[in-house]
Amino acid sequence: MTEVMDLTQLASYLKMSQASLYHLLAAGKIPGTKVGKQWRFSKPTVDEWLQGRKQRAADILVVEDDPLILQTIVKVLQEAGHQCVGADTVARALSLLTEIAFDLVFLDLLLPDGTGLDVVNAVAGADAQPELVMVTAHPGHELIDEIRRLVPKITVLQKPVRLEALLELAGNVVHK
Repeated sequence: MTEVMDLTQLASYLKMSQASLYHLLAAGKIPGTKVGKQWRFSKPTVDEWLQGRKQRAADILVVEDDPLILQTIVKVLQEAGHQCVGADTVARALSLLTEIAFDLVFLDLLLPDGTGLDVVNAVAGADAQPELVMVTAHPGHELIDEIRRLVPKITVLQKPVRLEALLELAGNVVHK
């Protein structure tokens, strides 16, 4: 592999999609230089970045009932170097929360077998306290007020959410 790579070569090298690389570039999370309209990446600099990312990966749970949204968020976070799993129901989320000490939970509000409040109640009583982020199409829903009483500093993002925002929140968790 050459010392300088273009976006296609970097995607192959990192085994990531070009779309995920664009999200990382937009968020300023990957070292690159724009030459004209093309991105260029120094292999040694990328290798240093990779080493640092491996040391700072977050354990993330994504709770979302829409399969396409769930798959997209999990894939982007994994490609950014985080340990990420998904759950499409409250029951699955609660099961995962008993197995893994997550750093961060991205949580939908309305799920097929309950609500995000059910998950928040379980997290509030647990030993491990992950950071919680509501990702919902219903930011004004009355359940948000109940959740804020339990977790006053919870972040609420309205769908559709930019993937860069999720990557930034995941990056902030590992830098705490």
